[in-house]
Amino acid sequence: MAFLVWPFAIAGAIGASIPLVIHFLNRERARRLVFSTVRFIQMSHQTNVQRHKLKRLLLLLMRILMLILLGFAFARPYFAQDAASAPELGGVRNAVIILDTSYSMMYGEVFDTAKQEAIKRLEGLDNADAVALILSADKVKEVLPIDSERNHIKSAIENAEPTYHTTDYLDAIQTSQEILNSIAVGLKQIYLIGDLQKTGWDNFLDTDRLSSDIDIEFVNVGVEESKNLAITDINVPPVVLIEQKDSELVARIHNFGTEKVENLSVSLFIDDKKVESTEIDIEPESSFDTAFTMRIDLESASVHTGWVEIGSDELEIDNRQYFTVQSMKSIRVHCVNGEQKTKIDDETFYLTKALQNTGVDAAPIKFTESTLIPTADSIEQYDVIILANLNRITSAESVRIKDYVNEGGTLMITVGDQVDSSGYQELLGSADTSLMPCTLMQAVGDPIGKEEFQVIASVDYRHPIFVSFSNPNHGDFGKGRFYRYFQAVPTPEASVIAAFDDGNPALIEKMYGNGRVLCFTSTIDREWNDLPIHGVYLPFLHETVRYLAIAQGTDLPEYYVGDGIEYKGTKATAGKEVAVFDPENKEERKTLNEQGNLFYENTDIPGIYSIHSSGNTQQYFVVNVDSSESDLTTRNSEELTSMLVGSNETEPGPVEITPEIEQEYNEGVEKNQGIATYILLAVFALAISEMFLANRV
Repeated sequence: MAFLVWPFAIAGAIGASIPLVIHFLNRERARRLVFSTVRFIQMSHQTNVQRHKLKRLLLLLMRILMLILLGFAFARPYFAQDAASAPELGGVRNAVIILDTSYSMMYGEVFDTAKQEAIKRLEGLDNADAVALILSADKVKEVLPIDSERNHIKSAIENAEPTYHTTDYLDAIQTSQEILNSIAVGLKQIYLIGDLQKTGWDNFLDTDRLSSDIDIEFVNVGVEESKNLAITDINVPPVVLIEQKDSELVARIHNFGTEKVENLSVSLFIDDKKVESTEIDIEPESSFDTAFTMRIDLESASVHTGWVEIGSDELEIDNRQYFTVQSMKSIRVHCVNGEQKTKIDDETFYLTKALQNTGVDAAPIKFTESTLIPTADSIEQYDVIILANLNRITSAESVRIKDYVNEGGTLMITVGDQVDSSGYQELLGSADTSLMPCTLMQAVGDPIGKEEFQVIASVDYRHPIFVSFSNPNHGDFGKGRFYRYFQAVPTPEASVIAAFDDGNPALIEKMYGNGRVLCFTSTIDREWNDLPIHGVYLPFLHETVRYLAIAQGTDLPEYYVGDGIEYKGTKATAGKEVAVFDPENKEERKTLNEQGNLFYENTDIPGIYSIHSSGNTQQYFVVNVDSSESDLTTRNSEELTSMLVGSNETEPGPVEITPEIEQEYNEGVEKNQGIATYILLAVFALAISEMFLANRV
């Protein structure tokens, strides 16, 4: 036996002599008395004296023992071998149990098995061992510290539920290492219990190896030959034009198993109604694209929600993917004509002819024109506003246009001889609220002599406007001759998507608030170029208008479980309260920031989220599970051990036992044994017994 505070043990031993000294000082001395007949008195007296002496001796021993035990209790005794000879400073284990809660653990009975294995490891630890618990998927969800009560940890394991997040073991491993590195003494052990999914180890680097004094045990509860089907992608048109031919939605289904699947049911739902269903066959470890016709039978424009769903299997959560789609009756385009003339000389002559010639397969366009910018009440009804060679705008008109674009409208600016570049820069290009995607410098070139010209030599064919022109047979922009144009310097937030052969921008794009702006640095008619007489002019305008009209739909981000949802409002709505409903229809109230925006983070459930604000149309956002988790391929435990532990450059050497480490070891052993508590209970029992016996003496 050893003591943490040994002076108390000495004090207890010294204190034990106090009752003995008091006993001898107070000892009764016998007195001689003479009686005539003492036979019966002697017999009685001897019996009482013997009994009395026995009780007093017992009281003396109890009092001595109480003082000795009290000193021992304060000295905090413990039983342990010397720290220098103890394996790993005593052999006490400090364990961290990691329980994988990613959604792949929902496969069959995998998660129940994992919980059983976690409890088995917990109950296999000695009473002196310390244990922590980590519940983790892609990020650590919950941590019970190393000194937690066993019952609390067991209860947390029993009540644990899988999440809809993906697997990433890095955060859990790093958290475990931080916990164990803070402990100076004892064995250090990690138990990782999960399906050891291959994708969960993609983020590990050589620098993420465990410390040399930490061991790890992998408990693989995954199914060896799993069979899983999942919807891995949905290609849905952002906008469906009601008056146009039905658009097509394509869902990609992947078979992650090793057996062919036949007659798999695939269904399309829109606005909670099943609109189409089909059956497919998928070869093992391959994908199949299923196409559905987007039949939206509505008379007015609105936002629709839906999902694609496949037949059930052992992992249900990846059998459905959600989407939103905007329906429109037609694209409403309004042009502000800055140089109104007669017939072919009119600024918008070619523009009008091109947009009115929609064709059978083209998007239906409702085109209107004026010489003035629409009023604040009427401008909101248009999907696209075109400023064609407009001289200058007033301060009130600039505010009106900025508000329109900021709230989701789209604007196209074309220049010409009427444009006052300084006026545009002053009212639309101010540094703090710049709407212009560029700074218009000066017009260069001669549209009269036409001896020199530029051509569009650089086009970003990845951009939606030009993607259909990537095939040379679909139009050549290099045939158009540009005799005059404005030199322009793009703003830092803008991007050049087409440029002349001298490097000057031809078409520049910029996001502004919830909308976007395009600037074409030449005329839209034949005054500065001959593009309108070439075959690319009409499809170019149609693709541009269509892109601008549906730009908001194409910009809807693809949210996964755990991502933050960005809601963009306007400054007019700043400080107002909105209601957010999750897929389970639970409401949460949020306040918009000073820009009228909101960042919503509670997306732990896949499905359709809606945001409601007073006076505005509700907005929908969809959150899907990340289908990368659907691949249940595992990694070998031995391979993982080698990756995390086996390649340490240095083997763990002997631990230098400093006085501080020895003291920490001793305190840990004493705390786990708790002998002092039992001694104090014994002192309390002796005190009660002594009091009872003393009253009987």
